[in-house]
Amino acid sequence: MAFITIFWTCSIVSLFAVYAFGPKILGALSLTGSLANYGSAFITVMFLVGCLVALFFVDRAGRRPLIIHSFAWAGLALLLLGIFPSATSWIILVLFASYAIMIGGTQILQWVYPNELFPTEIRGSAVGLASSLSRIGAVIGTYLVPEALSHIGIGPTMITAAVITLVGAGVSVAWAPETRGLTLGESAALGGKTAARSSVAA
Repeated sequence: MAFITIFWTCSIVSLFAVYAFGPKILGALSLTGSLANYGSAFITVMFLVGCLVALFFVDRAGRRPLIIHSFAWAGLALLLLGIFPSATSWIILVLFASYAIMIGGTQILQWVYPNELFPTEIRGSAVGLASSLSRIGAVIGTYLVPEALSHIGIGPTMITAAVITLVGAGVSVAWAPETRGLTLGESAALGGKTAARSSVAA
């Protein structure tokens, strides 16, 4: 539950903020007028592209590599946006597009991991709880974006988003299991096997 909730939250906090305030964020990065609107539309399309790319790799590369690389490269794109907020318009759009494509892996795994890792007996309740907890974080993050832009500026705001995303990468390195090729029963038993091994070791 901790892994699912944290990775889900780290995935959607920045994504919801970028999606909801795309033109405002792009405006803070000196992309104004029609360029900001077209740029926001372009980034939205890239979110879809990222999900399609992730769908292609989820069974080929495996769940664990996909989620780690997705978080790590998406976090790097946001970090570069925070460090270089005065970059040219095309660099800004490329970095945002890179974030949108790379974060697609975590979006696809929001559908996959919860259903694979929770046992059938509690799957519905557990997925619902994890989703609800992650949405609380997303609401708070989305609410704070305009406040952050006003009080700390675009650079620190993007760096904060990068840190949240990279926390997701760290949690995934520590806890993300590989469930590719396993049945639902086998993947749901992974947590139990880990706990059993820990008890024996102790």
